[in-house]
Amino acid sequence: MHSEFNHLITDTYLLMNEIAYVGEHLGPYYLGRLLTYLALVAGIFSLFFYLRTLEKGRAEDLRSRKLGRIFYLIQTFSIVGISATLFYAIVNHYFEYAYVFRHSSVLMPGKFIISSFWAGQEGSFLLWALFIGLYGIGAMLTARKLEGGVMSIVVLAQLILVTMILGLNLAGQAIGSNPFVLLRELPDNAGMDFFQNPNYVRFIADGNGLNPLLENPWMVIHPPMLFMGYATAIFPYAFAFASLVQGDKRYWLKPVLPWLLLSIGLLGVGLILGGAWAYQSLTFGGFWAWDPVENASLIPWMVQVAALHYMLLSYKRDKYYYGTYVFTFLGFITVIYASYLTRSGVLGETSVHAFGDDGRSLQLVLFLAVFILLPLWQLIRNRKNIRANDLPALFTREFLMMYGAIVMLLAAFQVISTTSVPVINKIFGTNMAPSSDSVSFYNTWQLPFAIMMTLLLAIGQYLGYGKNDFKKFIKNIIYPLALALVFTVWGLIADGHMTIAHGIFLFSITFTIFTSLGFLFRFASRFGNTAAGITHVGFGIFLLGVLITFSNTETISKETVKGMPESGGNAMLFKGQPKELGEYKVNYVGSRDERDETFHQVDFLQEGADGQLYHKFSLYPSIKYNSMMGNVHNPDTRNMLRGDIYMYITFAEDPSKRLPGGYTYTGGVNYTLGDTLMANETPVIFDSLYVSSMSENADHISIVAVLKAEDSLGVAQSYPLAYTVSGNMAESGVVEIPGSGVRLRFDKVTEIAKTINIGVFEKKPEFLVVKILYFPWIIVLWTGAIIMFAGIAVGVWRRFGKARKVVG
Repeated sequence: MHSEFNHLITDTYLLMNEIAYVGEHLGPYYLGRLLTYLALVAGIFSLFFYLRTLEKGRAEDLRSRKLGRIFYLIQTFSIVGISATLFYAIVNHYFEYAYVFRHSSVLMPGKFIISSFWAGQEGSFLLWALFIGLYGIGAMLTARKLEGGVMSIVVLAQLILVTMILGLNLAGQAIGSNPFVLLRELPDNAGMDFFQNPNYVRFIADGNGLNPLLENPWMVIHPPMLFMGYATAIFPYAFAFASLVQGDKRYWLKPVLPWLLLSIGLLGVGLILGGAWAYQSLTFGGFWAWDPVENASLIPWMVQVAALHYMLLSYKRDKYYYGTYVFTFLGFITVIYASYLTRSGVLGETSVHAFGDDGRSLQLVLFLAVFILLPLWQLIRNRKNIRANDLPALFTREFLMMYGAIVMLLAAFQVISTTSVPVINKIFGTNMAPSSDSVSFYNTWQLPFAIMMTLLLAIGQYLGYGKNDFKKFIKNIIYPLALALVFTVWGLIADGHMTIAHGIFLFSITFTIFTSLGFLFRFASRFGNTAAGITHVGFGIFLLGVLITFSNTETISKETVKGMPESGGNAMLFKGQPKELGEYKVNYVGSRDERDETFHQVDFLQEGADGQLYHKFSLYPSIKYNSMMGNVHNPDTRNMLRGDIYMYITFAEDPSKRLPGGYTYTGGVNYTLGDTLMANETPVIFDSLYVSSMSENADHISIVAVLKAEDSLGVAQSYPLAYTVSGNMAESGVVEIPGSGVRLRFDKVTEIAKTINIGVFEKKPEFLVVKILYFPWIIVLWTGAIIMFAGIAVGVWRRFGKARKVVG
C-alpha cells in the first residue's frame, strides 16, 4: 500500500514536470505542505472565533468558544502531523529533501538521528510550535472564563511560528523556509547538470550529518527541554493579557502561578543541561562560560524568577499589580528576543553555537514587536484599574520581595545589554567589541547582584507581610546569622587566597542556606511554603558550589619552561613519556579511531609508598574531524567526590596526516619525471612512470611511479609507488626509503604532464598538547541544582492542585 501511494504521488508530480524524476519520495513533500497550510488556515479561524468570545455576549461566547477550540485542535494536530512527516523523512534517509540532507547521515547513531529534527532552523521552530500546541490543550481546558483571551495569544504565537516554516515568497520577501523543499528546488542548485539527471537520487548516498558540535547525548535532551521552557513561557503572558482584556486583575493569579513555576522549572533544567553539555562536550573550560547563546537563554529565566516573586506579592497583598504585569509580560518578550539573538545570525561571530541568518530576521523582529505592542496597549487601556501603589515600608517582606525582583531584573539587564552589543553595532553602525575575557567580565558585574539577592532572600524569609516585631525577627535569625559568620571565618582561614568580595559572597550564601533550612523546618509547613523552602535551600547550595568550584579552579597542566609559566596552561605530552603534572604523572598512551573521531588515551599515575607508579585512571579526550564544518575537540572528565579532573586537547596531529610507525606528514610536493627529491640526506630520483588500464571500460586504472635511491651499500634500488583508481575510489601507495626515516605517499596526479603529487612523511615522536583543569567540589553545584528543581517541581504540583479549585 505504501509503495502504491508513493507511485501515485510520483506519477502525479511527473505530469507537472518536464523531467521524469525517478526514486523521489514525494509523499512527505505533499503531506507536509498540505498540513502546513491546514495549520495556518485553522489557526486563522481559531483566532477569529476566540476573538469573538471577547466581544460577544454569553450566548455567542459558547458557540464561538467551541469553534475556536475545534480549529485550535485542528491547528495543533496539523503541527503534530508536520513534525511526524519531517521525522519520517529523516529516519528513512530521504536525502532528496534539503533539510534531511543537511542535518542527517546514514552513519549517525539513532539517538543523533532524533537530534537531526531540531538541528536546523525549520525543525527548531517546529519543535517550539509543537510544544506550545500540546501545552495549549491543557491551558484551553483549564483557563475557564479567561479562555478567550489566553487562547487568542496562544493561537497568535502558533500562527507566527507556522509562518517560520511556510516557505513562501511574497513581493520579493521570503516568509519562512519550507522544511520539505527538495534539493533540486533550491535556488543554488537551479540549472545544475546533476539535477537534470532523472536518476539523481540514486547518486546521493549520504547526507552532511549533524554539526559535529551537536553529536553528543546532551543534544538529545537539552534543546527539547529548553523549548518546553520557551513554550510554557507564553502562558503567563497569555493569562496576564486575558486578565487585562477582561478587566479582572485578581482572578488570573491563582491559575497562572503553576504555569509560571513550570516555565521557570523547564527553562532552568534546560539551562543546567546546557551547562552539563558545555562541561562534557565543549572546550569552554567549565560549566558556564557566559557564551552569548547561554546568556540568551538565561535572561528569560532570570526575568521569570523576578516575575514570580512580584506575582506572589500581588497574590498575597492584592496590590502592586502594575509591576506584576510588566515583569510577566517581559518573561515571554525576552524569550522572543533570545530567539532573535540566536536565530538571526547577529551572534554568528561571537558564539560557537548560534544559527546563521537565513532571512527570518524581519519575521522575528515583527514577532517581537507584536508581543510588545499588545500588552502595552492593554496596560495603557487599564491604567486606571492597575495604578501604581505606594512603596512598602522598609522592614517588611513586601519591600524585600519587591526589591529582590528589581535586583534580579537589573542583573538580567546587565547580561542582556552586554550580549546585545552585536545588535547595537548593527542598528547604530558602531564598532563596540565585547570583553576579551567574558567570564571575568560577567563574574565581576554579577557578583554584587548575587550578594544583594541572596541577602534579601535570607532576611525576607523571616519577615511577615505588614508590620514586624524587630525583637522576634532578631530571635529567629540570630542562629542562622551566627552559623553563617562561623562558616565564613572558617572559609577565609581555609582558603588564604579568598578575596574580600568572595568572602562577603560566601557569607551571603551560607546565610541564605541556614535561614532557608531554618524556615523549612520551623515555618514552611505551617504556611504552606515547603516548595519555596526547598527551592531556596537548593539555590543557596548551587551558588555555594559555583563559588567553591570556579574561584578555586586549578590548572593542573601548568608547567614551566626555564622558570617561566608556559602560556595558556597547556602541556605537551610525548607518547610513552610520563610527565609530572600536579600530584600525578601523566602519560600519553596512544590513540584509536572510531569513524570520524579519534580518541586519545591519557593515563594518570601516582607514586606508591614503594616508589612504583600505579595507574589511577585514564581519560579519553577526543577530536571529531569534519572537513566541511570544522573539527570539534571533546573533553573528558574524571568525576570524583572531592572534585573533577577535566581535560581537553588543544592540539593533535590529524590522523589523515599520520602513517603507522610514528610517521607524520610534513608537506606535499609536485614531483616531475627526472626530478630528485631529498629524503633527509638521501637523494630519490623519479625514474619512470607507467599507466595501465586493467578493464575494458577504463574504470580500473593503475599508475606506477618508479623511484630510485641508493641503499646503505651505495647500490641503486628501485621503489615502485602505485596510485590505483577503481570506480569512484582511489588508493594511494606508500613506500619507505630505507635509512632515511622518510616515507613517501603517491597522493594524486596533477594537470602538469608527467608530474605527480607526493606526500612526505618523516618519523617524529607522537605527541599531544592538552589542558587539564581541576574543579574542586563541583558535586555541590549539581546537588544544589537537583534540590532547587525538586523544590520547583513540588511547587508546580501544589499550585496546579490549587488552580483546579478555581471556579469560573
